[in-house]
Amino acid sequence: MKKVPNTIYDFVFVGLGASNSLILLSLIQKGLHKNKQIAIFETESKSKNDKTYCFWAGPDDPIVRDLFTIITHRYNTIQVNQSSPQNIEKQPYNYIRSIDLYDHTLKKLNEEQIKINRMSVNNISCEDEIYSVHTNDHTYYASYIFDSRPPTIKLKEKNQVYLHQSFYGLHIKSSKNVFKENVFEMMNFNVDQNKFTQFIYVIPFSSNEALVELTRFGTDKIDIKYAYSILDNFILNDFGSYEILSDESGCIPMTTVINPSNLFKGVLNTGSSANLIKPSTGYGFKNMYSFAKLVSQRIESNKLEKFNKIALDSKARFKFYDKLLLLILLHWPSKGKLIFTSLFKKESILTVFSFLDEKSSLAQELKIFASLPFLPFLKALYLYFKNENWLRYFLAFFTIVLYLFLAKWNHQLATYFNFAVLITGLLYIGIPHGALDHLLTKNKSASLFLFILKYVSIIVLYFIFWQFYPLLALLLFISYSSFHFGESELVEHGEKLDSFAAHFKAFLMGISILFFIIFSHFEESLGIVGNLITFPLSNSAALNYLFSAKSAAFLSFIYLLIQSIRSKRQSYIGLMFLLILGIKIPLILAFGIYFIFQHSSNAWQHLKLGLNMNSVQLYKKASFFTLGALFFFLIIVFYANDFVTLEGFWANFFIFIACISFPHFLFMHIFYKTKIQQNLK
Repeated sequence: MKKVPNTIYDFVFVGLGASNSLILLSLIQKGLHKNKQIAIFETESKSKNDKTYCFWAGPDDPIVRDLFTIITHRYNTIQVNQSSPQNIEKQPYNYIRSIDLYDHTLKKLNEEQIKINRMSVNNISCEDEIYSVHTNDHTYYASYIFDSRPPTIKLKEKNQVYLHQSFYGLHIKSSKNVFKENVFEMMNFNVDQNKFTQFIYVIPFSSNEALVELTRFGTDKIDIKYAYSILDNFILNDFGSYEILSDESGCIPMTTVINPSNLFKGVLNTGSSANLIKPSTGYGFKNMYSFAKLVSQRIESNKLEKFNKIALDSKARFKFYDKLLLLILLHWPSKGKLIFTSLFKKESILTVFSFLDEKSSLAQELKIFASLPFLPFLKALYLYFKNENWLRYFLAFFTIVLYLFLAKWNHQLATYFNFAVLITGLLYIGIPHGALDHLLTKNKSASLFLFILKYVSIIVLYFIFWQFYPLLALLLFISYSSFHFGESELVEHGEKLDSFAAHFKAFLMGISILFFIIFSHFEESLGIVGNLITFPLSNSAALNYLFSAKSAAFLSFIYLLIQSIRSKRQSYIGLMFLLILGIKIPLILAFGIYFIFQHSSNAWQHLKLGLNMNSVQLYKKASFFTLGALFFFLIIVFYANDFVTLEGFWANFFIFIACISFPHFLFMHIFYKTKIQQNLK
C-alpha cells in the first residue's frame, strides 16, 4: 500500500517575485488563505531595491486602490523624447519599488503566519494528482503549485524572435534642483544608439533626486561599464554634477515564443512563464496584477479543473503587431528610434497607453500605424509572411487569379501559362526536393554509384510494371503517394509518427487530399486515367460515378476540416486554402499548386532542418540528380506512343512522376523517422 504524506499543502509558491506576490496578496485580500496550508519557497532574502515596477492607471482603477500604500510616486505629466510635456491625469504613471512590494507582501505573510522557506526547488513531480516539490534536503507535497521559475527560451522555429530589453539605471542626487518632480521623461533618444535601439528614462523623486536609466532593445544585453559611461555623460551634460545613491540592472525577454501551459494539471506557471510580459515593450506588471485577480477568482469559485490552463485573454492582432515590431528591432534595430519617435509625436500619449494595454479599437490602431514610417513595417510584413509560410500562399493565389483571368481572355495563352507554372515549379522545387535522396540513406559510406544503380533499378522496374499492370500500378501509386503526402503534412503540423495509428492517420490525410483534388475534377481525371487503363462507361454509369465523385470530394474535405479544427494549428489553414483555390482551375494545375506550394515547399523546409543545410547547399547537392530525372523524362517521351493529345501527354507525365516518386517516398519515410521525428521528442 502506498504511503500517504502526512502534510499536503493546499498551495505551494515557488518563488516570491512580483507575480507570485500579487497572487498571494489577492488571496489574502479575499480571505482565501484561511484554513489553508500554504508553503513558499524563496532563496533570496531581499534587502535592496533591484528593480522598479511602473504602470499607467486611473486613480480609481483597482490596481491603484489595492497597491496605493506602496505607490511611492505618481506622475501626472509625461515628456517623451524631449517633446512638449503632456498631461496624463486620467492615466497617471505610477512607480513602485520592488523592495516595497516585497516588504508589503512579507508583512502580510507575517500577519497571517505564513512561513517562507529559504531553499531552492530542484524539480516538481506528480503521482496520483499529488505534487512533490523536491529541494536538496526534503520533499514537500501539494495539491496546487504556483511556479514562477523563469522559462528556458529556445527558438525552435525560424519564425520566432527573441530579443532582450536590458537596462542599467543610477539613482542619483544632483548638486542642483534640476528635476521637475511631477514630470516623468520617457524614451529620450538623445544618446548613442550603438546599432541598437537605446533610450533614457528619467524618473524624478524630488527636485534634485531621480532614477536615470539606460534601456536597450536588441539581441545583445547592455554592458554595465558601457551603460555607466553613457549615463555619466548624459547626466553631466543635462543635470550637472551628481552622486550615486544606488544602481539597478536587469533584463526582460522580448520574444514571440509562447510558453506552453505546465504539463501538470495542478501546476500553474506564473510571471514570464505565463506570457505576462508584453513582447514589444517589456511591460508586465499590470498583466501580473490582472492575472492574480483572475487566479483568485477561479479559486474563490472553485473552478480548478483546468488550473494549469489559467491565462489572460489576448487578442491575436496584438501578437501580430508585437511580432512586426520585434522583426524590425531584430533586422533593422536602428529604426526603433524613428518608429517610437513618430509614434509619440503624432499620437496622444493616452491613445498610445490604450494601444499598449491592448484596449484600443481597430480604428485607433489603423490611425496609429498610418502615423508610423511605412517602409520598415512593409519589410517586416514581408518577413512575417515569409517566415510564417504565408508568402507562398499569396503567390499561389496570385497564380490562380492570373490563370483565371487569362482563361477568360485567351484560352490558348492560359494553357501556355499553365505549362509555364508547372515547369517552373517542378524545376525550382518539385524535382530538386526529390533529388536529395542520396543524402538520406542510412549508410553514408555506401558507394554513390551503387546508390544510383539501385535507385534507377527501382524506377525502371516500376516503369515496366506500369506497362503490363497499369491498374495495379495506379493503385500502388495512389497508396504510397497518400501516405507520403499525409506523412509530410503531419510532420509540418508538428505531430509525431511513432505508432500504427499515427501512420494510418497519415494515410487518411494524404488520400483525403488526393481524393479531393481528383474527385473535384472528376471528368478530367477520367480522361487522364482513360489513357492509362481501359474501362467502358455507359451514360447512366457515368452519372452515378459523377455523383459518387462529388460525395467523395465533399467527405474528403470534411475529414481535412475536422482534423484542422481538432489540431487547432494554423498550418492547416494554408492546406485548406490551396485545396479550395484549386476547385476552379484544371486538374493538373490544381495538383501542381498543391504539389509545388504545399508538399514540395514543406518537404524542402524539412530537408533544410534535418540535413542542417541552406537552400543554396541543397540546390548544389540536387543539381546532378535533377538533370537525371529530366533525362528519364526524355526517355519516356521517346518511348511513349501517345504524346500527341494533351490527355496523353499528362498521362505519360503522370507515369514519370509516379516512377521517380516511388523510391523517393521510401527514403523520405526513413528521413522523417530518423531525423525530423527526433526533433519532435
